[in-house]
Amino acid sequence: MTDLVKKLNLDYLLGCIKYRESYRLYALPLAWWILNYDKYDSGVRLHAESSNFRNGVFNVVDSEVGNFIDAIENDKVTPGDFKLAVDASAEDRRLKFFIDFDGKRYINGYYENVEHEEYLPDDAWRGEMGFPIEYLPNEIKVEFEGLS
Repeated sequence: MTDLVKKLNLDYLLGCIKYRESYRLYALPLAWWILNYDKYDSGVRLHAESSNFRNGVFNVVDSEVGNFIDAIENDKVTPGDFKLAVDASAEDRRLKFFIDFDGKRYINGYYENVEHEEYLPDDAWRGEMGFPIEYLPNEIKVEFEGLS
């Protein structure tokens, strides 16, 4: 949990990803929630460390989803661990993103700086601003109680 506290102190953001019918909670830096980073910052590949960025996945198209999930594996957290790690601030515990790789849907609940829904992998995706918790099925919402 110490790593999670460090991440939260570094402004990592909480979101939920649905992939292969499984819902998982992650704490990731803002840039990692942008699915098409090539579109967001076309110069990102020029940086020497760019090969370490999400295992080199700059646009999370269908063929790269597995590599992206592998890249964020160490950032997966349980709702219980997250609740224990954060302070009483409701803002810190709110889900900022919901990404549904199965249904190609991106819900952005982070209303600052970046319109993430503009940086989707391809035209098959739908993106919108909203409250990510509202897109989770009821049986999953129970696990995330207090993280809305």
